[in-house]
Amino acid sequence: MRRMLTFWKKPAAAAALWIAVCFSLASGVWLTSEYHLLILLEARTADLLIMVAGYLLQAAGTALAIALLRRSGPKKRRGLITACAAGFLPLALPAMLSHVPAVAVGFGLAMNLGCGIIGGFYLHAAALRVEEGRRGLVFGCGYAASTVFVWLLSLPGEGSFLGSRAVLIVYALLVIPAALLPRRLFPQAAEKEAAAPAKAEIPGKMWAAALLTVFLLSLVKGMGFSFPSADIEDGLSVELSRVFYAVGLTAAGFITDRNRKWGAVCTAAALAIPFASLAMTGEAVPSLILWGLDYLFFGFFSVFRAVLTMDMAARSRQWHLAPAGLMAGRAGDALGSALYMALTGHRLALVLLTLGLFAGTMVLFFHLFQRLYMPEAVREKSEQEVFAGFAIQHDLSAREKEVLRLVLAGQSNTQIADALFVSESTVKFHVHNLLHKTGCRTRQELVRKYHLALYPGLAEPAQGLTTDMNAL
Repeated sequence: MRRMLTFWKKPAAAAALWIAVCFSLASGVWLTSEYHLLILLEARTADLLIMVAGYLLQAAGTALAIALLRRSGPKKRRGLITACAAGFLPLALPAMLSHVPAVAVGFGLAMNLGCGIIGGFYLHAAALRVEEGRRGLVFGCGYAASTVFVWLLSLPGEGSFLGSRAVLIVYALLVIPAALLPRRLFPQAAEKEAAAPAKAEIPGKMWAAALLTVFLLSLVKGMGFSFPSADIEDGLSVELSRVFYAVGLTAAGFITDRNRKWGAVCTAAALAIPFASLAMTGEAVPSLILWGLDYLFFGFFSVFRAVLTMDMAARSRQWHLAPAGLMAGRAGDALGSALYMALTGHRLALVLLTLGLFAGTMVLFFHLFQRLYMPEAVREKSEQEVFAGFAIQHDLSAREKEVLRLVLAGQSNTQIADALFVSESTVKFHVHNLLHKTGCRTRQELVRKYHLALYPGLAEPAQGLTTDMNAL
């Protein structure tokens, strides 16, 4: 029991819970306002506002969050995030309640802007407070929990509860943890961590390639996502799709954390499934299977575009850019939805255009894949061998090796204690033994000594040149 309580005090658990709460609030409010708009407006007009203008404003909201995170200091940031979380529901109320179309539309668009801002904040928190080897699972589990939660809200009254005023009570209750959890996620220690030297300098061209890749992935996915359901629409179950999506998100988080390369490969596979479904047109059972796989693999797609820029932001210590993948993805979602709606009734043109964009996207995707992940495969083996040799040379125990990994990752004694479920005094004892066995006086000297073993050709490690211990 004590171990479980300790786990839920960890930043990773707090981040997963905050993501689940925020996404439950945002997606629930979004669905309720969507149902309301469909009553007030003609279906195609409502779809354009929801799937095109709404997604564009979510992208704009995420861009605004990036700007706010960059300009705000540590003290203002926590207050700003808390205020935005607390003010989201009052802003969205007219979108869910007003019977004047112009009012409902206007506040609905503002609500989408708020969704983007909140999304930007929780991705920033996950990048800042969660180590690289856990970000995928934190994000995936947070989204999966919220997906299941919103599905449960849709069950009462065969979906009517989501469109009723009673659901506002649930949203009001969600606002409380959404506004309070940032205090747990943004202590002063995290802001000091943000000032640490960058692990790697990431050039602007790399950022541009990553964001363009995410944009195109989202664009193609938005255009092709309807393919698997083309000839089985009568047998589709929204509830079942949420189960597949939740399982896919959890699996994607686990696999991505185990190996970033496999997560990326599964993301590429997600784009190919709609085209496979075209070959199964008229075959109900295979089409249904592919429809389920599409939702399952959609989890990899969602996790990839979030984790990609979270990792890049953390490695370069450009924390405000962590939500950039979501921003580019939402812009791609909007354009993909617009093109799909424009080509409705012209399926051949839609398929051919999607196929052409798919080919171009894969070229750019694998170019980015080679630059981001292929060098890691070579370096990972080298780092493992150097670490093992360093431990043998200095006769380190199993526990001392665990502590050394976390020291090299820049963790404080408190963070190491949380990670290993031991007391801070125990951590100090192991750190003292590490320094004694390696002949070092300070932690900084220990890190430099390890870097000299890892990069023997360097008299002094270059600034920002550190090992990624999450790969070990």
